[in-house]
Amino acid sequence: MKNILSTQQALMDKQFDALIVTSPINIFYLTGFSGLSPTEREAILVVKKNKSTLITARLYQQEAQKLASSTLEIKIANERNEYESLIKESLQIGLPAEAFLTSKALASDVVKVGFEASNLTFAEYKNYKKYALPNKFAPTKDLIENLRMNKSKEELQNIQKAQIISQNAFEILIKTIKIGQTEIEISDKLTIIIKSLGANSLAFESIIASGPNSALPHHKIGNRKIKKGEVLLLDFGAKYQDYCADLSRTVFIGRAKDNQRKIYDLVLLAQQKAIAKIKNKIKAKSIHLAVENIFEKENLKDHFIHSLGHGIGLEVHEKPSLSKKSKDILKNNMIFSVEPGLYFPWGGVRIEDLVIIKNGIPQIIGKNSSFIELA
Repeated sequence: MKNILSTQQALMDKQFDALIVTSPINIFYLTGFSGLSPTEREAILVVKKNKSTLITARLYQQEAQKLASSTLEIKIANERNEYESLIKESLQIGLPAEAFLTSKALASDVVKVGFEASNLTFAEYKNYKKYALPNKFAPTKDLIENLRMNKSKEELQNIQKAQIISQNAFEILIKTIKIGQTEIEISDKLTIIIKSLGANSLAFESIIASGPNSALPHHKIGNRKIKKGEVLLLDFGAKYQDYCADLSRTVFIGRAKDNQRKIYDLVLLAQQKAIAKIKNKIKAKSIHLAVENIFEKENLKDHFIHSLGHGIGLEVHEKPSLSKKSKDILKNNMIFSVEPGLYFPWGGVRIEDLVIIKNGIPQIIGKNSSFIELA
């Protein structure tokens, strides 16, 4: 339970006695307990300095009990309204069971309890505050997310595998693309290829954007057919062993126009210079600003309409953030996307790769992007 131990240390650093973890992703990260619905409250983790408690429904009893250890206790809620009492029970170590529902006093070792401000609903907050928690019930921000930025060897291997699958899928896919195919048809083919290469699933809904649709960074695929002389932008990723990949490639259907080739070369140059600037303990925002400066010299800064990149792991978008307002510091064993893009009425060009910092040196996973014209 290395991740739980790190969280316990973070609690002490922040002067919390306990933390209520409600995010299913964070619960998995800390305990290995998976399969929870992202829209239902099916489990809660109470992290204390000396011992943690996983509370879940009878539906998951068998899976949860396998995780029990000297540092992780398992409690099963027979009904949804039992969660509050089991939280209280977990916090009031040492009180007799019959005291949990009547005593308002907390055990002396628990005074200040944190909760995940970005995940707990207001209704849950009121219930926990009323029935289970002390007056010093305080929000935390990114406490676990900050720990997740530093990836273990196994995490890095899983992300690398997912990204290599994605790159291999792209190379197979472009050999099948033909004029007249729809975005949906290309997306469906891509999904089949990714799964055939060993991915568990897609990391997110693929973006297949043709012509002017490629000017929309988060375009929703439709029935538009690809045409000769247009740009085709693909943004997708495989998921392997619960870890995500993210890859963007821009190709041209037929011969690219001179201005399109110029934009592609500029975006690629911006990515290369950004990656070359990355090192251990550098401010993330400085990498974004470096790309902005490149585009500004060409009077194209206003056509760069999103942040340069984001962390990746159990989620497609996680810390660190490579944006102009980011306060994150890039460090060894972090992995994140570097994805400059420029967007115009005729379409957009975006090139995205994942970068790992190893011993202070940035490394792209797999192959670099190359200019592609599809006949």
